[in-house]
Amino acid sequence: MEVYTILFNRLLSESAKQQASDLHLSVGSIPIIRKDGRLIQLEGEKIIEQEVLVNITNSFLDEREKKVLEEKRELTTVKILGGKFRFKINIYYQRKLLAVSLRLISEASRDLPSLNLPAIVANFTKLASGLIIISGPYGGGKTTTIGALIENINNQQKKRVLTLGKSIEVLFVSKQSIIEQREIGVDVASFVQGLQYAQHEDIDVLAVSNLGDELNEAVPLLLEIASSNCLVFMELNADNVIRVIEKILGCFPTNKIEASRSLLADVLNGIIAQKLLPKVGGGMAPAVEIVTVTSAVRSVIREGKIQQLQTVMQTSADAGMVSMDKALATLVQGGQVTQEDAVANYHDKSGV
Repeated sequence: MEVYTILFNRLLSESAKQQASDLHLSVGSIPIIRKDGRLIQLEGEKIIEQEVLVNITNSFLDEREKKVLEEKRELTTVKILGGKFRFKINIYYQRKLLAVSLRLISEASRDLPSLNLPAIVANFTKLASGLIIISGPYGGGKTTTIGALIENINNQQKKRVLTLGKSIEVLFVSKQSIIEQREIGVDVASFVQGLQYAQHEDIDVLAVSNLGDELNEAVPLLLEIASSNCLVFMELNADNVIRVIEKILGCFPTNKIEASRSLLADVLNGIIAQKLLPKVGGGMAPAVEIVTVTSAVRSVIREGKIQQLQTVMQTSADAGMVSMDKALATLVQGGQVTQEDAVANYHDKSGV
């Protein structure tokens, strides 16, 4: 076992040395890291064999996790590796062979201004109730943003905060607020059960992440909670605000779609859709699409004219709204990202 541990520690060390955000290990492939948003093979490393990867995963999984992996053929967990670094780890099978992806959980900062998000994002933490959706692709910084929002509340307000997630990526220490963190499968059986408990508890702020296959069942409960005296932060995998609303409404049966549009229009207070792009000179720059829910936005949602949101965003800068295309153009004009990277994320692909 020691030889596998030495290999694994070397890979972690090299990833840290190169300031990589991710390390990907797949049977039959050379180890790959993601640095500044781009995939790079680790030079000098050998192709990973099945026995090697099995022993590496067995070195940090507990018995419960091994059982889950065996039964479901997929597992997401958070571990401290290399002595002090926290990683979100996804273990799965492809072509009947093991694969592991490790993402470094950065503890660098939970200060909202340091994340270079639009200033209006901080206003979402001052709301007493309603729904705020933080969306984007995998690796888009959603977890970091939610962590910063909660930490902002923790530093400035006396609230009772509950987080629900399949793995606890961001650890909080209660300050002004009381923060409780529940892990699905460990502290509570499922998201639905956790949300049902939350409905009967004295909670001011609720944050949920990675709903996965429970999305359809969980969303109606989340909207109900947001309609009460509770502020809800919800993480969702969707790359723009229109897709966010489509996914939320898609959780309801056809015969309830009109009622669901009305409920969403009533409880929604904001959407943050973000992507991280390679920054000129190194690092990553956030491109952030923002919707603040005005009467015009509520009307568009109620009437089901979701595509009109693009027009509303473009004409509502004074309300703090920013379209993704505008955010990308600003990054290019400021010399933070290249036009090539911006165009790759542009809605109409015609240019910035």
